[in-house]
Parts: sequence; C-alpha cells; structure tokens
Amino acid sequence: MDMEDERKRAMNSLRAIKESLEYSMCDIESPLITEYHSALDKLEKTGIDVSDFRIPDSWIQGPDIPSIYSALFGPRVRRELFLIKLDAILQYLA
Repeated sequence: MDMEDERKRAMNSLRAIKESLEYSMCDIESPLITEYHSALDKLEKTGIDVSDFRIPDSWIQGPDIPSIYSALFGPRVRRELFLIKLDAILQYLA
C-alpha cells in the first residue's frame, strides 16, 4: 500500500469517527479510542509526527462504577477532551 493511500484511509477513519460523535454527548469509550489511535498509527507510517494528537494516558478514566461492570463500562475519555485532539489532527491535515 502506498503512503498516499494509507494517508487517505487514515483521514477517512478520522472523519468517520468525527461524524459518529455528531449526535452523541457521551464520553468516548475504549474501542473508539483504539480506532482513533489506529488511524494515527497509519498516519505515522507515512512520516507524519502525530505525537501531539494522541490521547494521553492521564485523560483515560476508569469506570466510576463497581468493578463488576468494568467489562461493560471500561476506560473512557471525556468527550470534549477527545474532540480537542480529533479536531486538531483534522485541522492539521486539512
């Protein structure tokens, strides 16, 4: 796969993530954080420094409910913090 194709795939993933959050006010759950970082990994392979756009571990919160529910309500990031990073990378690449 060439670098331009890899970059387009990553950009489309990031845009899809952004669109999926349009009508949601919930915090961002672990699978979406993983998908976001996967798109950043693709961009990094094309030579783009994405370190400033990654979600810091300090932003990831554990569940606020008893551990019995942790499988359902795993780690998450506050929506507004996640959008800061997502919007920043989309603007950077525009």
